[in-house]
Amino acid sequence: MGGEKPTGTVVLTVLYVIEGLFGIAYGAMLASGGGMMGFAGMGLAGSLLAGIGAIVLIIGLIDFAVAYGLWNLRPWARTVAIIFAIIGLLGFPIGTIISIIILWYLFKPEIKEAFGVQ
Repeated sequence: MGGEKPTGTVVLTVLYVIEGLFGIAYGAMLASGGGMMGFAGMGLAGSLLAGIGAIVLIIGLIDFAVAYGLWNLRPWARTVAIIFAIIGLLGFPIGTIISIIILWYLFKPEIKEAFGVQ
C-alpha cells in the first residue's frame, strides 16, 4: 500500500469517531436523565435508564478505541469492526446494507493485507 492508509479505512475511522461521539453524548443524557428520574421518585425506572445510559456510554468509548485501531491499521480493530458489523446486520434495512458494505470492505484481500491479516 506504500505507507498510505486505504481511503475506505479512513472513512470507516471517521464513521467510528462520529458514532463514538453520539454514543457518549446519548449515553450521558440517558444516565443523567435516569438520575433525575430517581430524584423524582421513579427509582426503578431511573436506575434502569441510568444503566442503559452507562452501557451506551461504554459502547461509545469502545467506538473511539476501534477508530484509533482502524486509523493505525491494528488487526484487533478490524476484528472488532467485523463483530460490530455482524451485529449491525440486525438493523434492517439501513443497518443491514451498511453492515454488508463494511463486511465486504474489511474482507477485501488488499484491506486484509493492510491490516496484516491473512
